[in-house]
Amino acid sequence: MYSMIQLSPITIYKSNVKEGKCELIGSFSLFTQLLLGLLCLSSLVIKRIYFEYPIRRNFKIWCFDVSKQLIGAFGVHIFNITLSTLKTSDDLSNLILEEPDIDDDACDWYFLNIVLDCTIGVYILYLVFKFMNHICKDYFHITNIESGKYGNNLNSPSFKAFFKQLIIYFISLMITKVILYIGVEIFEYQLLWICKNILLYWLNDYSDEFEIFIVMFIIPIIMNCLQLILIDNFIRNQFWKSTNQKIQMQYPNFQNETDSIRQREIDQVINEELINEIENNQKNYHSINQV
Repeated sequence: MYSMIQLSPITIYKSNVKEGKCELIGSFSLFTQLLLGLLCLSSLVIKRIYFEYPIRRNFKIWCFDVSKQLIGAFGVHIFNITLSTLKTSDDLSNLILEEPDIDDDACDWYFLNIVLDCTIGVYILYLVFKFMNHICKDYFHITNIESGKYGNNLNSPSFKAFFKQLIIYFISLMITKVILYIGVEIFEYQLLWICKNILLYWLNDYSDEFEIFIVMFIIPIIMNCLQLILIDNFIRNQFWKSTNQKIQMQYPNFQNETDSIRQREIDQVINEELINEIENNQKNYHSINQV
């Protein structure tokens, strides 16, 4: 679910250069991808500034969280490029498999993968990510893998903890991509036919540049921003999310209060949440020892 220039693990497909085909590697396409990547990244910046209230992650921790998605995007990009080159190579596919010709267009493949990755793919990643954390924590007893929590010092997050969490996230990402790939292989022609003849049929009357702009910019800017925000929500430290929710519930007039009262209320809720977290950790510790 990511690519090298784009910020989510989506696929960049390259087709053979044919008249009427959609080329995803070229000056116009690369410019579109670069602009898309910057706009998608800005969605996480906006989320941090305006939607993490009243407590937001400090910049170092936020960078750690975002870099997980960026590194995952770069890694899966290699998988995507290799796969897409094979999938849209007419000579290779005709040589290996005698399958019906559906006039592969890279934009059709791109659209199919981005829709799958940014919808059902996010949910699958969430489930796989939770399962991987459960296995690593409860069976292998690996420490400092609680996603988004990089040690006890908020001003100096641990790179070691980050590296552990990055490995878990990346493995979860690759497992998700394999699951999606298997699904596409099983229903390949049905899904591609729907994309080509129903969802993207209206683009046939327009130029290749317009098709690339729609398929690689307008649609991805919406889907990728949504995907990045959803993934960020479950890879960040849930402590601050629950703390913000509790502050807003307990103090509905929080915005209208003075700074001193706000700080006192924040400190009170944080202390309550810390106590609850310590108690939960102790329960988990005792349950592990009993096993």
